[in-house]
This record gives sequence, structure tokens and C-alpha cells, in this order.
Amino acid sequence: MSVQREHRSFGLIAAFAMWVMLAAASARADYVGGEVRVFLRAGPGNEFKILKVLSAGTPAQKLSAEGDWLHVRAQDVEGWIPLGNLTSEEPAATALPRVKDKLTSAEARLAELDQKLTQQTAQLEELATLKERNRVLEDDASRADQTARWKSIATGSVITLVGILIGLVAPRGSGTRSRLKL
Repeated sequence: MSVQREHRSFGLIAAFAMWVMLAAASARADYVGGEVRVFLRAGPGNEFKILKVLSAGTPAQKLSAEGDWLHVRAQDVEGWIPLGNLTSEEPAATALPRVKDKLTSAEARLAELDQKLTQQTAQLEELATLKERNRVLEDDASRADQTARWKSIATGSVITLVGILIGLVAPRGSGTRSRLKL
């Protein structure tokens, strides 16, 4: 049963893909197909005069159809070509230069994005380094602040203790005050 479901899913996907391709083909220009050249004739048949030789990939506008022949306009000339020689797919010879240009453009954009990524990665690494350095400096500043507080407390305590010792040790005198004579 799962094999049937897979085949049905594949069939639906294939049908959808064909529908998308047909819809896209109707919106595109038509091109002369064939291996090397196609004869543009004055009428719908091989007995008519050749007006022009069209190379594969020449853009052509379909005007009408009669049997196995198509009435087309190509290179400002109207004429008839066999039905199988008009395709909606752009030939590789025509598409290749455009695709190469797109590829070159995409490669240049990729190189530009790669360079930006490298720069941003370096900036992120520098930012991480600066954050770590900032953390270390904040820790050092906090320790220095605590050390300075303890030094201030210790200095004040020593000064107070020295004052008390001086007060205890220093003689107060004989008890009589010396008076200054004027």
C-alpha cells in the first residue's frame, strides 16, 4: 500500500512540475530550434521559396499555424517553418552567456559576503576579547577599591592609637602652669 502511495505522490509531483513548466513556457519567448539551421519559407511547405536561413536560437514570434507548419516573424521577416522547429526553451547557445554572467555576478557577491563574514567574525572575536578584558579590569578595580578602604581604615586606626599612646605617655607637667610674662 505504501508503494502505491509513493507512486501516486510521485505522479502528483510530476504532474505539478509539468503544469509549472507549461505555465512558465507560455510566458517565455519562442526560439527557433534545430541542430544548425532552419529554412524560413514563403509558404507552408517545402515547395515554397526559402526567404531566409535561421540559425538555432533565433527569437521568433508565432503568428499562426497551418497543418505541420507555423507562420512566424523572425528577424523582421514573416515566413513559415516546420512545426517541430519552434520551441519555448531558450537554447543553450543563447542562455549560456547570460548564465555565465549570472554565475560571475553570484561568485562576486559570494566573495563579498565571505569577506564581510570574515570581518564580522574578527570583530566578534575582538569583542569577546574586550569583554573579557573589561571583566578583568572591573575585578581589579573592585579589589583596588577594597584595598584602598582597608588602607584608609588601618591608617585612621594607627593615627588614633598613636594619639592615645602619646596621651598616655606624655608627661602632663608638674601641675603648675607656667605663665608668660609680658
